[in-house]
Amino acid sequence: MSLKKWHKAILSVPALVGILVILGWAFDLELLKRPRPTWAAMNPMSAFAFIVISLILLLFSKFKAEKRHAFLLRIISLFLIGIGLSRLIAVLGGWDLEIDQILFSKELAKDIMSGVPNRMAPNTAFDFCLLGFSFLLASFNSRYLKSTANYFSFVALLVGVFSVMGYLYQVKEFYGIFSFKPMAIHTAICFIVASLAFLFQNGDYGFMRVFTSTYSGGRIARFLAPFVILVPVIFGFIRIYLQHLHPISVELGVGILMTGIILSFFTLVWFISSELNKTDLARTTAEEKLSSLNQDLERMIQTRTMDLYKSENRFRTIIEQFPYPVLTYTPEGVCTGANLAWEDMWEARRDNLVDYNIINDPQIKSSGLLRWVEMAFNGEPAVSEPFVYDPQGIGKGGRPRWLQLIFHPIKNTAGVLLEVITVQQDITASKEAENQIRSLNNDLEERVKQRTEQLVLANKELESFSYSISHDLRAPIRGISGFTQILLEDYGPQLDAEGLRIIGKIIENARQMGQLVDDLLEFSRLGRTELTQRDIQMKELALFIFNELKNAESKREIEFEISNLPAIKGDQSVIRQLWVNLISNAIKYTRKKENAKIEIGYKEEEGEVIFFVKDNGAGFNMQYYHKLFGVFQRLHSNMDFEGTGVGLAIVKRIVSRHGGRIWAESKEGEGTTFYFTLPGNSESN
Repeated sequence: MSLKKWHKAILSVPALVGILVILGWAFDLELLKRPRPTWAAMNPMSAFAFIVISLILLLFSKFKAEKRHAFLLRIISLFLIGIGLSRLIAVLGGWDLEIDQILFSKELAKDIMSGVPNRMAPNTAFDFCLLGFSFLLASFNSRYLKSTANYFSFVALLVGVFSVMGYLYQVKEFYGIFSFKPMAIHTAICFIVASLAFLFQNGDYGFMRVFTSTYSGGRIARFLAPFVILVPVIFGFIRIYLQHLHPISVELGVGILMTGIILSFFTLVWFISSELNKTDLARTTAEEKLSSLNQDLERMIQTRTMDLYKSENRFRTIIEQFPYPVLTYTPEGVCTGANLAWEDMWEARRDNLVDYNIINDPQIKSSGLLRWVEMAFNGEPAVSEPFVYDPQGIGKGGRPRWLQLIFHPIKNTAGVLLEVITVQQDITASKEAENQIRSLNNDLEERVKQRTEQLVLANKELESFSYSISHDLRAPIRGISGFTQILLEDYGPQLDAEGLRIIGKIIENARQMGQLVDDLLEFSRLGRTELTQRDIQMKELALFIFNELKNAESKREIEFEISNLPAIKGDQSVIRQLWVNLISNAIKYTRKKENAKIEIGYKEEEGEVIFFVKDNGAGFNMQYYHKLFGVFQRLHSNMDFEGTGVGLAIVKRIVSRHGGRIWAESKEGEGTTFYFTLPGNSESN
């Protein structure tokens, strides 16, 4: 596994050796061409081929992630095969392309003249062919071809190993073929490194899967492989080396060799057995722990199963005893059960719901409830609109009922829908009561409409009557007042004091009667006249009226305050009458105060403008507030304050016709405040 881990560093070794050999040929450095003077030198073309092999290995590592390198990889592999085949053809068939003499031909010619021809060895050419075919086959996306490529590379590895053993044991037949130039020692080492780098790079195929496995077999194989190769080689080398130092018999040499091999492999077996024992012990311990965990898990599952059973039983009991009809459905809409309340409401058995599917129910579709049903079966709670359901859809007779369905989807922890619970609320009684109330409301509205029309007609007749009476009374009252005035002027000197007093009373009562008739006519006119909307500057109007009324009371001192009142939209003439009545009331009822004070202002509450007129006059008892705005209703006697009892009724009618409100607050002896609203605020305000 370590070779596969460090393959990027290992694959650069052939290129590095090739570069050093080419430098040796370029600068005639014998040490770089051959490690020992008596050993064979690496051919320059072989050095170049090893640089190509490193490039192929680099491309092969990239090819696994980038397929566009496959074509280039195959071309270079064919080039490497061509180098090897050209030399093998020259050796076997006599047709020599001299491809191994292209590089440094002059230097190679000098070696030939010196009796040391540095041609490419046949086994070297054979190894280049093997590696070239390995690279070529591995470039295809086929498991069979990739596995075959590993076998080619393994043969190349064996050729390199035998060549190295030949140099160690000084057996030329291992690294040379007949009279041809033998393979150089560093050439053999480069083949070994290149083959190993490719095998571990292509380790997921063929026999290499065992060596690259992460399991125990792979680890043992990677550990044993070096010993299997190196131990016999090392002891064989020791045997030959001792023979050269001190000749011994063949039997003794073989005995020493076998003893060393046996001891080495015995040590190896002991080490592997210890490791396997540790692995078995760890596996046994893990199995025991796993068995214990399985037992704990089984107990936990049993406990959870019992808890689940209890929860399920509790849930089903609650549904069964629930006072409303409850049905359960699968995620596909098929009914799986109903409770007792459902049987009681429909007077049917649950067997009627076998194969019932709420999604396919035609009544659900025709009632427009399918969207709520689909919402519930998509995992969202839903409450349907009320609808009428005919029990014939479930095979039961009886009258239709008004229902409202409540859907509640049940999901698991992963959000997957398990079932849908539906509660059927029978709202038939409430719907029937609602229809009855609607019918009564319609009747009531019709009766109110009739009574309103009658009331409007009666009011119009009453206003017409009041206007007629008031208008007809004015002429007699003027006659009484006029003739009494003539009597006073012509016969006044002849009358005694009692006569003059009686004539004065007649004139005063006639004046009051005339004022009352005028007020009644004004009150009646306000109910008939159309209002003309225009902008009214409230401050200017109120100030003008106060000054006009104050002139009639020129001998009095009245403290007067007025705020910057906002403008409104309304009828100029009737709003003027409103200010006249309210300000004249304030002036009248402060008559007995030494320090009379009148304040006119406004305030805003909840976006509404509220005007007020405040005085510190006589005030009144709020116990009689209900009489304040009535016609002919007075809270003070004529002896204290004169009046007709119609002025505030006129004020209320003016405010009402403008869509406003009026009210008052008062305390006897401390004064009164009248509040009123006029919703028609001016746009220019």
